[in-house]
Amino acid sequence: MKGKKEKVKSLWHDFKAFICRGNVVDMAVGVVVAASFKDIVTKFTDAFISPLIAILTGGTDLTSLKWIFRPEKLDEQGNVITEEISFGWGAFVQSIIDFLIIALVLFLVIKVFAKAMSKAKELSVSKEEKEAQEKAAAEAAAKEEAEKRAAEQARLAAEAEAAAKKEREEETVALLREIRDSLGGMKS
Repeated sequence: MKGKKEKVKSLWHDFKAFICRGNVVDMAVGVVVAASFKDIVTKFTDAFISPLIAILTGGTDLTSLKWIFRPEKLDEQGNVITEEISFGWGAFVQSIIDFLIIALVLFLVIKVFAKAMSKAKELSVSKEEKEAQEKAAAEAAAKEEAEKRAAEQARLAAEAEAAAKKEREEETVALLREIRDSLGGMKS
């Protein structure tokens, strides 16, 4: 229950922020969508909202609600002598209701579109990340193979050097023996 309330509160907060911001692109989209939804919203308001308001106001249609500043004056025949001056606040309220319905629908459409774009971007990033991970793994494997080859070459070089050193030592020992033997033969 708490999660639903938080979602509704978040949705309401986002909706208020959407209504209040002055982004020209959002407003242009709003105008286009409002023009497209005008007939639907008008029918919805006439079919559902106006009857509810009529119930609350005792049968008066919302658009006919007005504040009369000066009533019209009629002569004996019923002809209008002076026109009525009134403020038709009901029609204004009707327009506000239409606007809020259109804005809510637009907000929900944009929210769904943004969520879809976010998911698409995540999938794209995931693909890019996967490619980057595969590339990094291939580079790491190549580096490891190069290090193994370098270690093997270093081991072979060390063995070759050790063998060469041993051979030099053996040559030195053999030469010293020869010298000793040569010197030993001179004594006699």
